[in-house]
Amino acid sequence: GWVLRNLPGIALVAVLAGVVWTVADAFQDRSRLRVELAASQADLATAQASLQQAAETARIHRAHLDRAADEARAWVALSDDLQNMEGRDAPLSPLLAATAGRLFSTRP
Repeated sequence: GWVLRNLPGIALVAVLAGVVWTVADAFQDRSRLRVELAASQADLATAQASLQQAAETARIHRAHLDRAADEARAWVALSDDLQNMEGRDAPLSPLLAATAGRLFSTRP
C-alpha cells in the first residue's frame, strides 16, 4: 500500500536523480573537454613555433647553399681563366707555375 501511494513521488525523485546525474556528467565532460582543448592549444603553439624555427633554418640553409654555389662558380671561372691564360703570351713564372700546380692538383 505505501509503495503504490508514494509511487508518483518515487518516480519524480528517480527522474530528478536522473536529470541531476545527466547534468553533472555533462559538466564533467565539459570540464574534461576544456582541459583537453587547453592541452591541444599548447601543443599547437609548440608545433607552430617549431615550424617557424624549421622555416628559418631552411631559409638560412638555402642562403648558405646559394653562397656556396656562387663561390664554386667563381672558382670554376678563375680556374678556366688561369688555364686559358697559361702559355698565351709567355710561360708562367716559376712561382705562378708552382702555385697553379698546387691549386689544380688539389681540385678535382
